[in-house]
Amino acid sequence: MRILSTLAGLFLTFLLFMTGARFVLLLLDANKENEIVHWILSRSDYWVKPFYNLFDLTNQAVGDTGGVAEPASLIAFIVYVIVGSLILGALNRLLFGGFGRRPNLREV
Repeated sequence: MRILSTLAGLFLTFLLFMTGARFVLLLLDANKENEIVHWILSRSDYWVKPFYNLFDLTNQAVGDTGGVAEPASLIAFIVYVIVGSLILGALNRLLFGGFGRRPNLREV
């Protein structure tokens, strides 16, 4: 059962890396012709797409770097942190009974 929790944690880590890296790469105007940058931007698009045009937010140009601040990737990152943490917490609680033993009030 521990493998299920580990796989869920690895998936969440991958998802957060992809959305967070996308935000930073776009913000810093990373070279899109670079193979790694292109791979991250093209693969993370799937995970960020549901958050496009949310709250009518649009990409904003960043003056000094020439990059853009993409609100969709930042919102996706925040949502995935919250939802992923809740899912991992519930999964760990279900599988392992939580992270620690609650003290019995009679023992205290």
